[in-house]
Formats: sequence, structure tokens, C-alpha cells
Amino acid sequence: MKHIITSVLYLIILLCLSVFVFDRTNLYYELTWLDIPMHVMGGFGVASFVMALGVYKHRTVSLVRLLAVYACVAVGWELYEVVGDSINQSSFNGWSDTISDFINGALGAVGAYYLLKK
Repeated sequence: MKHIITSVLYLIILLCLSVFVFDRTNLYYELTWLDIPMHVMGGFGVASFVMALGVYKHRTVSLVRLLAVYACVAVGWELYEVVGDSINQSSFNGWSDTISDFINGALGAVGAYYLLKK
């Protein structure tokens, strides 16, 4: 149970950093590289949460299932980014940015899977 709480806190901290610090100060536009580690760490956080749930329920989590859950979360997050950009009247960064965000997060998820798998 402590791993579930830890991974949820990690994700909450990342979310708060992204929304309340980096978005508000426009750091994503000033430091364009900042988006990459945030997506990697987000993928890592989602994967660690899924792995912790698997341990808690005494189930083995496969890499395919983990990536499927990550993909659902990533699609939701990318939709949040697009909606946020349209509300703030910012320009859409394009499909290449969306795909690279997805890949960076997937790399974080795969890294977490192999790091946390027991």
C-alpha cells in the first residue's frame, strides 16, 4: 500500500509542477527541452502506480498491459494539452510534438517496468 501512496504522491507533485509552476511561468515555451523530462517522469510515474497496484492485488503486470494503461493516460494528457492550448489561445504544437511526448512517456514507462519488476 505504501508504494501506491508513494506513486500517487509522485504523480501529484509532477502534475502540480507542470500546471502551477511551469505553465504559469511559461517555462515550457522558454525552455523547450523541459517537456521531454516531464513526459519521461510522467510515464515513469504512471508505470510505477500500475506496478504498485499489481503488487497490491497479487497480479503480474505485463509490459503490454502496462503500456496499454500508459497509452490511455497519455491520450488523456495530450487532449488536456490541446484543450488548454485552445482555451489559452496558444498555437497547437503539432503532431510531431504529440508523438514525441507519447514516445518519451513510453520510454519512462518501459524504464520503470524493468526497474521495478521483481
